[in-house]
Amino acid sequence: MKKNYGLTKTEEQIMELLWAAKAPMTFREIMDIATSEWGKAWKTQTLNTFLLGLQKMELVGAEKGTSCNYYYALCTKEQHIHNWTKKLVADCYGNSFSRFVAAFIGDGKLPEKDMKKKKKLL
Repeated sequence: MKKNYGLTKTEEQIMELLWAAKAPMTFREIMDIATSEWGKAWKTQTLNTFLLGLQKMELVGAEKGTSCNYYYALCTKEQHIHNWTKKLVADCYGNSFSRFVAAFIGDGKLPEKDMKKKKKLL
């Protein structure tokens, strides 16, 4: 099962690209990869909409250059997963770790090896 951590497939593709980038990327560089590697036939506005959405989620930063904008990830993938998980626990379990664990084990039968790991965490 593919995990997207609260992102659409396209948002995840863009984020994976920016997380892997060694330096900020221009709009044109992102668009070229979307076209050549992902097979997208986007209009400029389409990519712009995705990038603006990721900026609103505070995942992507943008810097104005002299002739173009540069885009970069504002956090690592691990930081995003951590933040998404914290939000999930807050939204779904009222920020209660015990309610989260109760939901996780469901029928109350947690394998012994998992129980030992959980006890170490606590």
